[in-house]
Amino acid sequence: MDHNRWKRGERGPFQGIMEQMDAFFNESAKNFNALIKRPLNVRTRETEANVIVEAELPGFKRDQIQLEIFGNQLRITAEDHSYTDNDTYNRKAEKNITLPFAISEKETKARLNNGILQVIIPKNNSSRKFIDIHDTTDS
Repeated sequence: MDHNRWKRGERGPFQGIMEQMDAFFNESAKNFNALIKRPLNVRTRETEANVIVEAELPGFKRDQIQLEIFGNQLRITAEDHSYTDNDTYNRKAEKNITLPFAISEKETKARLNNGILQVIIPKNNSSRKFIDIHDTTDS
């Protein structure tokens, strides 16, 4: 009984299908990895007057970064959609920072320098409201 065996290096009947399946799964995995949100490396420190938030955003440009303030939270989002001849590359990083006080949009300042985003948030800002307490103990 003669069994047709494929010699090493020759293409079998399923070789083309296997190559197409490999290409499909490799491309799908690459696109999936590109869509995953990456965590931002963020440091927060305090001075007497400010809370300073520094986020590492290497490779992102100013127009790819968004800062959003809502109440006492700051959201940093960076998104890049790059296109090459054969591929589309998407990357997104996002971080929420919560402070123990409301953040003033007017008084908060931000700057980007060499891939480091620095956000300076004043502790005593005009959006914070304090109530005066009258001591009537000795009255």
